[in-house]
Amino acid sequence: MNHDFSVVTIVKGRIRQLSNLIASLEQSTIVPSQLIVVWMGPPCSESLLTSEKFHIVHKFVCGETLPIARARNRGFSASESDTVVYIDVDCLVAPTLFQSLLSVAGPGKVVTTNVAFLPTVPEKVDYSRLVKMASLPVAEIVEKEEAFIAFHTRLFAIQKADFDALEGFDEQFTGYGVGDADFAARCKAAGYILHTVDDGVLHQFHPRFEPPVNHLFDIVNNAAPYKARWGAYPFSHYLEQFAKDGWINDDYSQSGPRIRRIPTEKEMKSYLVSKLD
Repeated sequence: MNHDFSVVTIVKGRIRQLSNLIASLEQSTIVPSQLIVVWMGPPCSESLLTSEKFHIVHKFVCGETLPIARARNRGFSASESDTVVYIDVDCLVAPTLFQSLLSVAGPGKVVTTNVAFLPTVPEKVDYSRLVKMASLPVAEIVEKEEAFIAFHTRLFAIQKADFDALEGFDEQFTGYGVGDADFAARCKAAGYILHTVDDGVLHQFHPRFEPPVNHLFDIVNNAAPYKARWGAYPFSHYLEQFAKDGWINDDYSQSGPRIRRIPTEKEMKSYLVSKLD
């Protein structure tokens, strides 16, 4: 049964993950009225994917690449529903997740859930089987107000009017992470309440760097405007690690972070997480 809410996701190359996400949406006890897929790059053969369970709206550009914030904002602006659920393309939703989100969603509320991590990108989507393979069980959490400092934008539901009142994601923050932290801080400053439901999502595995040294320039470039707005640097634990390894200046907390050197190929490989422990 379709319900009046929209789902937004953005895609850059992860076609198999997108197909799995769509399969998980199709297996939900209630499904959205529309899924909006924003393609961050030029269209490809999958840019016309359809579903028998809900309408898929494809948004794409030609000859350019959409930054993350702009892609997300474009997806929200295309929503025809009052309630919008943003989902990272790597996620698979629990069958009852949307029921739980909609039971809580409303004006002034941001609703999210917990994430467990899969060791691979599955060939077939069967949530009950896959959840047993996850690195951490999907925690059972009683709905409560929580600090936005713990909020991650992998999945969240919000009223479109509330999103518009915030003017969406700030497009001055480009690349990794800092725009997410800024969005969470603006939700908190606006007085929105964060709720967590217990149904959960599974995150399909992809290699990553820890710390995210591949996003060194993004974090450093976004640090100053974030501090100017919020009075502190974002991702201080990453900046501390970057300074320790000599990639940025030691006195970054006083004079601002500056790139001192670029990580070597050997250093990059040492921080690559290519599988779950």
